[in-house]
Amino acid sequence: MATGKHFINNVDGVVLQGLRSLLSQNGSLRLIEAHRVIYRQPSNSQDPKVILVSGGGSGHEPAHAGYIGNGMLDVCVAGDVFASPSASQILAGIKACKSPKGVLIIAKNYTGDKLNFGLAAQKAQALGIRVNAVFVGDDVSVESNDLVGRRGLAGVVFVHKIAGALAESGASLEQVTTMAQRIAGSLVTVGVSLDRCSVPQRPKQDSLPADSLEYGMGIHNEPGVQRAKIGSLSETIATLQRLLEPHLHAVKRAAIMVNNLGGLSVLELNVIAQHVRESLKGYGISRMLVGTFVTSLNAPGFLVTVLPLDDEIETLLNRPTNAPAWQNFVAAASPGQQIVEVEPTAVNARISGVTIEQTVVRKIIDSIYEAVGVDEPLITRYDTIAGDGDCGETLLNGVKAVRSALQNPASDLSSVFSQVATAVERSMGGTSGAIYSIFLSAVANALASATECSAVELAKALSQGVQELCRFTSARKNHRTLMDALLPFTETFAETLDFDQSFLAAKAGSDQTRHLPALLGRASYVGKEVWEKEGGIPDPGALGVVSILRGIQNSLGSA
Repeated sequence: MATGKHFINNVDGVVLQGLRSLLSQNGSLRLIEAHRVIYRQPSNSQDPKVILVSGGGSGHEPAHAGYIGNGMLDVCVAGDVFASPSASQILAGIKACKSPKGVLIIAKNYTGDKLNFGLAAQKAQALGIRVNAVFVGDDVSVESNDLVGRRGLAGVVFVHKIAGALAESGASLEQVTTMAQRIAGSLVTVGVSLDRCSVPQRPKQDSLPADSLEYGMGIHNEPGVQRAKIGSLSETIATLQRLLEPHLHAVKRAAIMVNNLGGLSVLELNVIAQHVRESLKGYGISRMLVGTFVTSLNAPGFLVTVLPLDDEIETLLNRPTNAPAWQNFVAAASPGQQIVEVEPTAVNARISGVTIEQTVVRKIIDSIYEAVGVDEPLITRYDTIAGDGDCGETLLNGVKAVRSALQNPASDLSSVFSQVATAVERSMGGTSGAIYSIFLSAVANALASATECSAVELAKALSQGVQELCRFTSARKNHRTLMDALLPFTETFAETLDFDQSFLAAKAGSDQTRHLPALLGRASYVGKEVWEKEGGIPDPGALGVVSILRGIQNSLGSA
C-alpha cells in the first residue's frame, strides 16, 4: 500500500476541499474557511446545551467532521494530514458555537493535539468561556509507555456518541465531562495492519514485507509493536484477543467496534467482524458496530474496540443521532450560503499594574534575536542528528515573528507576554511552538493579577507558567527536552530571584542532556552508536531555551 497510486497527487488545499464537500451534503453545516472549522447550525428553538468540540489531523475521515450532528459533536477543527490543528484554529472552533453551559473538548491523546487543544482551552478560559478537555487514549498495545500514555484510536468515537447524547439531554458541563472521562478510561483498542498507509505526494514510503503484518500499528504510519508472518484470520484474531484479555476481566456486557482503517473491502471487513464476534462472545456483546469510523488514509488494517456497558451507557449509546458517519443521514443543501467569513475581533486584555518601558522590551527582543541567530546553526546541526532538523530554524522563525509583532509593544508586562505568546503560536507551530505558547500565555495570565513590578511577582508568574505547562506535557527533568533547561531556570529564579544564577542552572540542565537517554520524540529512535560517535548529543530544544536566556542576560548587561 505504501507505494500505491492516488488520484490526489498534491496535498495542498485538499483538507479545505474535503470540508467544502461536506457542506454540499449536509445543510446544517457551516464552515469557517480561514480556520478550517466546520460546525452545525443549531435551531432557534434548541435549548442551550454543552458544546462538544473535537478534531485533529486530517486523513482519519470520517473522523471527526462526520460525527457532527444532533446527539454527537457540534464543532470539528481540521488540521493538515496527520498534523494537529493550531491553537488559533481550535480557539475559532470553540468560539463558533456559543452556549452558557460551556464547552467540552474531546481529542485523541497525541502530543500535538494535547498541547494545541490545551493551549486553545487556556485562551478560551482567559476570554471567560467555560472549557473542559478530555483526551482519549485507548490503544492498549502501547500502554507500557507510562510517560505519554496510550495513543488515541477509534474509541474516541464512542466518547463522541455517549458524551454527545448526554449533552443533548441538557446535562451540565461537569456531568458531560465526568461521563466522557469515564468512557475514555474504560475503552480498550487493539489493531493490526498488513502494511503502512500511502500518503499522497510522499515519494519514499516504507512497506512491510509481502508476507508480514504488524500488530499495534499507529494511525499515522507509526511502526507496530509486534511484527509477524501472515497466518490464518483465526490466528490473527486470537493474537488480538490475547492483547485485549488482560483489560477485560470485569467486563460482563460490551459494545464491540470493528473499524476499517481505510483499505479493506466491505466483504473482508464483515468476515473479520464475524470472527471477532465469535472470539469475544464470552464478554456479552450487546451491540456490534462494523464499518469505517476512524481511518489512517488507506491503511489495509482494522481496529477492535471494546466498550464495557451498563444500563446508562447503553441507553446513551443507542439514542438517535443524525451525524452522517453514524447512521448515514444526509440532507441536500446549497453550499454557497454556508461559507462563514470571520473578521478579527478585538479582545479586551486584562491590564495589570506591572508596566515596562517599550525601549526595554525592544532591547531584550533584539538581543534574543541576535543570540538565537548565532546559536541556530549548532541547534540545527544537533537536531539534524537526533531529530528532524528544523528545531533551530523553527526557533529563529519564532523570534523573528516576535520581533516583527512587537515593533510597538504594549506598556503592560502581562500584555507583552500575551503578544509574544500569540506571535510564537502563529509562527512556530508543532510541539515546541505549543509548549512555548502555553508557558507564555500562562505567565501572561498570572501577571494580569500582579500589582507591582518586582522579581517576586515575576518569579510567581514563571512558576505558574510551568505548572500550567505541566498539565499538558509529560516532559520533566531528565527527559531530554527543553524542560531540562526551563525547569531549572524557573525553580532557581523562584528560590534566588537572581537571573545569573538561574541562567547557569538552565545551562547546566541543558549540558546534562548530552548524556541523557532520549525518552520522548524522534530522538528516542536514534541508535546508540550515533550517540557514542558524537560523544553525546545535547537536546536542541534545551539549547534553544539557553539561547533565549543568554539573549535576555546580554540585554540586561549581565554577561
